[in-house]
Amino acid sequence: MVDVQRSFIVGSEWLYYKIYTGPKTSDLILTDIIKPIATHLLDKGIIDKWFFIRYNDPKHHIRVRFHYNKPENIAEVINTLYGSLKEFSDEDLIWKIQLDTYQREVERYGGETMSISEELFFLDSRMIVDFLDMIDGDEGEELRWLFGVRAIDQLLQDFGYSEDDKLALLERLKTGFGVEFGMNKGLKKQMDKKFRNEHDKIKNFLSFKRDSDPDYAPIIDALDEKSISSKDLVKEILTIVDKNQLDDMMSSYIHMLMNRLFRSKNRLHEMVLYDLLYRTYKVAWGIRKFKNKT
Repeated sequence: MVDVQRSFIVGSEWLYYKIYTGPKTSDLILTDIIKPIATHLLDKGIIDKWFFIRYNDPKHHIRVRFHYNKPENIAEVINTLYGSLKEFSDEDLIWKIQLDTYQREVERYGGETMSISEELFFLDSRMIVDFLDMIDGDEGEELRWLFGVRAIDQLLQDFGYSEDDKLALLERLKTGFGVEFGMNKGLKKQMDKKFRNEHDKIKNFLSFKRDSDPDYAPIIDALDEKSISSKDLVKEILTIVDKNQLDDMMSSYIHMLMNRLFRSKNRLHEMVLYDLLYRTYKVAWGIRKFKNKT
């Protein structure tokens, strides 16, 4: 494994915030504080990337990391964030803020592909906060999981996965989560019913174009912008890793995508989405197989 720096303390090129808040408020912090301030800092050249994850330790919080090439830029990042974070803190929407050491997950993402993965995390984070800014209420919650299904499919497409490759990877993911959640007859029956109710909706959401429904055009734009921006990164990763490594990395990328998208009960949402998407791919596979016979 290529030797890369694993640990970044406060004052290094990565500034790492832990912002403790409730699950619902975390979306508000991401859309009303992190998104506009990160965009401002990027436009000014103060930072060159940032990304976030949601976490429980066991208290719910969001972890936000900002990267800059000039260590002296740390002051501007902190000062720019301070006012908005203080306002939320004064209103008891944030109950604790910590700066911490960023420990890279090199074993998971690989030495050669660690910094490339961080670039992908940035593009993912930007896409997710753009999407969160578009949704609201019950309709927004339905769109959230549908967006998750399409985002997974588009990520696999970006990495050149064939329809059969997608099916194989989702079978692996849904089986793993099925074991974790004790997939028994009762749970399988629930998933059968959910798939019957949602299959047409999923199929339509996976295939519709931006011109089909102007209301959804911004969602497609967010997905497409991420795909276009990640092309060179994807090419680079594909020259470094083999198929088995790629499947492992894609599992991690998809997991982190779901982590950023859902406010709480992330693993439950993952289990449901992987199962639904696997079944969708399986139906499509059956149709392809039938057509090839005729």
